[in-house]
Amino acid sequence: MNYRQATSNDFASLAQMRWDFRTEMLTRTLPPGTYEAFMPVMLEFLEQAYRNGQWVMWLAEENGVIVSHVYIERIRKVPRPTSFDCEYGYLTNMYTVPAWRGKEVGAELLRHAVDWAREQKLEMIILWPAKGREAFYQRGGFIHEPEAMSQELDEER
Repeated sequence: MNYRQATSNDFASLAQMRWDFRTEMLTRTLPPGTYEAFMPVMLEFLEQAYRNGQWVMWLAEENGVIVSHVYIERIRKVPRPTSFDCEYGYLTNMYTVPAWRGKEVGAELLRHAVDWAREQKLEMIILWPAKGREAFYQRGGFIHEPEAMSQELDEER
């Protein structure tokens, strides 16, 4: 298994995997044309994210085929008197194709992404785990922090 950061050559596969990830558990049918509308938007997102360096996409590949990925957004914090240029990471879009689940591929990919974040001197990594995936992230060293608060603004998502 090869673990590495994504390049522009990976965008088509990453866009397809994002579609697969977000539609895998849907209980409703999407309107016709949704896929065709989604793909250019996702590809543009990946291009901008890659170009400006705000997002880093990590992937696991076997024989040149991506089997798992995770994204980290670099978020600059408001400067403090003790730290002028601090960033933290927002980890999201952790996905492993079904045939590779339960084989520690995602766990190893997560380790690579966290090691990279440490090398980048990010202050912390935050994430919102999918329901039922809390134990996976806890095994990866993440701690449930009950102090965070959120407000759902769009119930359709």
